[in-house]
Amino acid sequence: MVSVGSYLVAAVQLVVLVGALGFSAWRLRARLLPGWEGGAARLVEVLVAIALVTWIAEALGTFGLLYAGVLIAVAVILAVALWRWLPPPAESGAGPALPREDGWLLLAMAAVVAAVVFTWAVTTKHALDRGIFNFDSLWYHMPFAASMAQSHSTTGMVHVETVFTNWFYPQNSELLHAIGILLIGRDTLSLFVNFGWLAIGFLAAWVIGRPYGRGALAVVAAAILFGCHTLVVRDPGAAKNDVAAAVLVLAAIAVLVHAWNRRGVVVLRQPMHDKGQPHALAVDEGQPRAGGIGGWALAVAGLAVGMGAGTRVTVLAMAAALSLAVIVLAPAGRRWAAALWWFVPALLGGGYWYLRNLLVAGNPIPEIEKLGPISLPHPERLQEGRPDFNIVHYATDTGVWRHYFAPGLHEAFGSLWPLVILATVAAGIWAAARGRDAILRWVGGVALFGLLAYLFTPLSAAGADGEPVGFGINIRYVIPALLAGIVLVPLPRFLDPKPRRYALMVALVLVFLVTDRPDQSLHDPARLFALLVVVLLVAIPAGLLLLRSRGAATGVVLGGAAALALLLVVLGYPAQRHYLEGRFANDGPHQTQIPGMDLNSAYRWARGIEDARIGLVGTTAGFAGYGFYGTDLSNRVTYLGEPGPHGAYNALPSCRAFRAAVNAADLDYLVTAPFLNFLHPSKPVPSPETRWLRGEGAVRPLLHEGQVTVWKVDGQLDPAGCGAVNAPLREIPDTPGA
Repeated sequence: MVSVGSYLVAAVQLVVLVGALGFSAWRLRARLLPGWEGGAARLVEVLVAIALVTWIAEALGTFGLLYAGVLIAVAVILAVALWRWLPPPAESGAGPALPREDGWLLLAMAAVVAAVVFTWAVTTKHALDRGIFNFDSLWYHMPFAASMAQSHSTTGMVHVETVFTNWFYPQNSELLHAIGILLIGRDTLSLFVNFGWLAIGFLAAWVIGRPYGRGALAVVAAAILFGCHTLVVRDPGAAKNDVAAAVLVLAAIAVLVHAWNRRGVVVLRQPMHDKGQPHALAVDEGQPRAGGIGGWALAVAGLAVGMGAGTRVTVLAMAAALSLAVIVLAPAGRRWAAALWWFVPALLGGGYWYLRNLLVAGNPIPEIEKLGPISLPHPERLQEGRPDFNIVHYATDTGVWRHYFAPGLHEAFGSLWPLVILATVAAGIWAAARGRDAILRWVGGVALFGLLAYLFTPLSAAGADGEPVGFGINIRYVIPALLAGIVLVPLPRFLDPKPRRYALMVALVLVFLVTDRPDQSLHDPARLFALLVVVLLVAIPAGLLLLRSRGAATGVVLGGAAALALLLVVLGYPAQRHYLEGRFANDGPHQTQIPGMDLNSAYRWARGIEDARIGLVGTTAGFAGYGFYGTDLSNRVTYLGEPGPHGAYNALPSCRAFRAAVNAADLDYLVTAPFLNFLHPSKPVPSPETRWLRGEGAVRPLLHEGQVTVWKVDGQLDPAGCGAVNAPLREIPDTPGA
């Protein structure tokens, strides 16, 4: 457990880091985009703060210096430097008057946001009771984060198993989780990180709709997706990054839309005094008075989309479409300049991981093995999890649509899923063809292109031929495109009359209630916790915003925000104690059971192990390896395999190679498990490592459950003792039918 003193030190570290980054982001935004205000300004500041902490952590991690103290010190030094040498301009000329948002629509928006937060909080409470239970989080998100925190480096390749090559994935989100681990010494913050992305997503939707007087309607439209089953059961209380990537793309669109509507706005900055009278130099924000978007606004949008690409490769298609949009929208004589303003921040936002891949594998995206007839460097794999069919493969297969696609869409988006999909597509088409301005026409085209690209995305219909069992799980790949399209639903001109906007709000709320069924969470035992979260994260902040809009003094609002932060710190300690007491305990009513994996006993055992070197073999253990890091995340967990060319990492082919790898890893414990059958998880495939330990006196079994065994390693294994059990290469297990 964590003492009160240690908890308070961690809380202070977190407050100092967030405060320093927040100040730096505010000062940079005020200097570079001085006329921006309200939600758009806050969105830019959040994006800049995330970029700053990412860049600092990447720079430190490159040299093995990613320590909490160093990270905080650099952030504070940056804030002091900006305070000292980058004074903010005198901000005036606030920009064009925006249409007033209707009070009743705002109230409906607040209620829908509260409902989404409530359902997310219910899922989070389940994780708070028993530990992070999301499959991908246990598989690679959290192991990547824990390994960065342990090694203080961002350059290593963490091999969590030998079937997929996910160590090549971009890892912006895992880096943020690693920072949380460094600051507080535990993974508690990881349960709540996605609430931050949810808030940014709602803010981005607001910024998109606000110039047209549809901020509240755009937020409610976005809530239909944020509250959908696909996200609610995976992202809250976990380290999944689907919502993060989608939100960053949406934020880039929001910045572009706001900047387009500010074109030609003159702001006043750098006040000069003449005979005691203030005189200001009128300048624009580095963008032309007519034509496309340019300057710092374009840079921030490029930064956001780059950070999205640095989070998930599945947003690269939309990133490319947005890149085309901003270049085409730039004035004819400024397109090269616009490309620089866009691509340089984009590469800085997400290029780190692709550069690392290029250096290791000779290919920035090693998953892409060919470009037409050209073969690219890539790691060869000896094992497969499941075939990576896409949706187009089944375009005319009515049986697959009936038995897999339709049920998957129904589960993801509820009984009105056809309406959700059709409305999103129709909004994209309408915007592309008849949008009220050029930026909306291009956003509509980008959303449609994202939807089209999803149909060709590998693994979107993963599974054996004719059995795309992975379709339902991987619907999340289309969330960025759907999100970009659905926020366009309220924006057509024919909805300008007030009665039509009211009618649309009623329709959106009804679709939200029917598709997402937030009422079902009211019956969950976690409802009281969820209600508390709504009060803390929605009701109180909304009240402070209301006070501010009605002219309350800045000091009063800031005092309320500080009191809320203090309350969160006070409540955080008992919440963390509760979490650490039940984390992966797997007993009583709260169990982290993954069907067919037989890891409950091993997880319970690992809770009490500290500072040990634990080896894993058999991909079942690898796919759920995070539970072996221990409660204090001090265990060094290694999946044993054989490195190969271009960053490959494959299963050990023989008993001799296996025993030699155990010796080289200098293990304290070894966990042997079966090969995870992705097509039929309840029927794992035997893996030979347990048999390869027969007769070996340097290991002894500690516990056994199903086909999973935990061994104590007491010395060096004898490779010469394999004898007749030295299996040939053909015995490496694989998924039947893959």
